[in-house]
Amino acid sequence: MPSYEYRLFDVDTGMFGGSSVPVDELNELGAEGWEVVAPITENSGQTAGLLLKRER
Repeated sequence: MPSYEYRLFDVDTGMFGGSSVPVDELNELGAEGWEVVAPITENSGQTAGLLLKRER
């Protein structure tokens, strides 16, 4: 049975609520085996982070 490790990737929501995701950094994490599995949202509905996982 596979086992996984998880990581939280913070997203800059910005001063006016717009989010900025550094795609280059996510591509690097993807090359290391990380996969985005869910957004983490604030009460306002803005994305505050991304939950990533990879197989150990």
